[in-house]
Amino acid sequence: MGLTDAKRRANNKYIAANMTVLGCKMRKDKADRFKMACKLAGTTPNAVFTKAVNAFLGEKEEAGD
Repeated sequence: MGLTDAKRRANNKYIAANMTVLGCKMRKDKADRFKMACKLAGTTPNAVFTKAVNAFLGEKEEAGD
């Protein structure tokens, strides 16, 4: 069962107000290896990046990041 239109609108409103996208450029071969390593580790690139940013900033990891 998918999201209702109201829930989707609420999610989009929250994301627009509170989130941003960070990007970086890297060689395709390294990016592909990184994505595969994440998959094999049972995680996602976004989760790895979020954890690294939190560690770099000295912040504790919060649920829902």
